[in-house]
Amino acid sequence: MFRLVLLFLAVLVVNQGAASAAPLSRAQALAALEQVAHSGRNLDYQGVFVIQRGENVETCRITHLGSGPVEREKVERLDGEPLEIVRVESDVLVYVPKERFVKSRTGVIERSFPAMTGEQIATIGELYEVHVGGKERIAGRFATHLTLLPKDNHRHRHEVWIDQRTALQLKAQMFDERGQLVEQVMFTELSFNEPITRSMVESAYAEEALAWRMDKGARQRLGSSASSHWEAAATPPGFKKVMEVSKGRGKKGHRVHLVYSDGLSAVSVFIESRKKRGFESGLKKEGPLNVYRRVIEDQFVTVIGDVPADTIQLIGDSLVKK
Repeated sequence: MFRLVLLFLAVLVVNQGAASAAPLSRAQALAALEQVAHSGRNLDYQGVFVIQRGENVETCRITHLGSGPVEREKVERLDGEPLEIVRVESDVLVYVPKERFVKSRTGVIERSFPAMTGEQIATIGELYEVHVGGKERIAGRFATHLTLLPKDNHRHRHEVWIDQRTALQLKAQMFDERGQLVEQVMFTELSFNEPITRSMVESAYAEEALAWRMDKGARQRLGSSASSHWEAAATPPGFKKVMEVSKGRGKKGHRVHLVYSDGLSAVSVFIESRKKRGFESGLKKEGPLNVYRRVIEDQFVTVIGDVPADTIQLIGDSLVKK
């Protein structure tokens, strides 16, 4: 990795003095940008970046795990309505808490800032001239400024700033034909020091969202084919089991999560073998949700959903172990 970054820096240093007069050659441009793409895929990092489109400004946090067996990433919107985008390789899940909905995309080629794809690099090498500018400081790091000038009138000019130490893209701008700024994305905070773990790139809504509406792709990805041997023997008309997740917890016991839905409303059933202090059986209201708790032998059962109390209790009282 560091050998690749050094190669990237060498290309920029060689051309720094003549940046204003001559562009990088196609081979030099591709070599430099390939390091950017490599860093965006393979580094572990966490940071905050700002997206500006006209008068609209949005702040996001990105957590990226590139050193594992598969590439994983989570992007969280930090202002406005909450939103999370979780990516594993080319599969993407979008969590929309306000709508209690999860949507999915598979085979996603494009990548969010700061990554670059092979397709983008090939396009830049063919359709743009790459000029090297000066050194600037962004998010507390030194970056080299590159200008991507289109070779025709069919596309806009782009400016990018590349971290001199890691080759990660730190800032990007796009200008229209009149030279006006159309879009800007830039890091305001960036760290490579903290170890990125698997849990850090998983959605904060992962468990809660099992009771949300979701498209077919999301249901297939979040569901489990393994049987927990638990079933609701009686459900209201139209309600079917749409998801089953079973997790072993070692010394902490075992947990089963079932979801029953009629397509619009959902009921979550949690069955846990671990001990709980202060577990109170019975039916109660918690905000907009009805909650029913009961004990089955050594199992603690919690049934919760945005449905009438009778529905919650019917499902909870009919639970049996097959």
